[in-house]
Amino acid sequence: MEVKLFRVSEGQMKNQCYLIHEGETGVLVDPAWDYELINDFMSTHQIVLKGVLLTHSHRDHVDLAATFAQLHEVPVYMSATEIRDYNFSCPNLQPVYHLEELVIDQLKIIPVITPGHTSGSTCYQVGPHCFTGDTVFIEGVGECGVSAIDSLYDSVQFFKRYFPKTTLIWPGHSFGMTAGKDLDFLMSNNLYFMIDEKPMFADFRMRKNRPDPLAFK
Repeated sequence: MEVKLFRVSEGQMKNQCYLIHEGETGVLVDPAWDYELINDFMSTHQIVLKGVLLTHSHRDHVDLAATFAQLHEVPVYMSATEIRDYNFSCPNLQPVYHLEELVIDQLKIIPVITPGHTSGSTCYQVGPHCFTGDTVFIEGVGECGVSAIDSLYDSVQFFKRYFPKTTLIWPGHSFGMTAGKDLDFLMSNNLYFMIDEKPMFADFRMRKNRPDPLAFK
């Protein structure tokens, strides 16, 4: 299994989307902004797209989902909670559920629902890899409102317990660090993963003079 990272952008939005491929089978995660770049890579490497995984419903993560779904006639997967709460629609859309395995050819995918950034945000575990969208970054965690802090805290705590420390983390954005670092790195370098107490997590998350949440690199 291999992971191809695409750095794509539209104005201020700088995203990292991914192609997971094994043999000829390919699955995209949060495709956005540059159809030709992604499609040309698949064509050059003779990879057949079999599905699209969406971590959440924000536009910069779903921008090309419908395009790939229609042109490649493949299913698009998103958590049932996200579909319901944000009234999301897309051609060939199929709901996924917490820890219910999804099999696409030889790829076994486990959706891990991690509310906080949105109510149905989902991380996808594929072998030793985890694709985290805007839930977890190498440097921090995703934006959330005051009412969602408890959910985000609970998601981070579950993340720490559930995933092996060798899990490779592939987030939807970078603030300067390279994607693909393991969870063990986050446990000792990402402050949100180093805080165990909920009140301290909440205070740190909502502190004044936090870095610009859109200062993507």
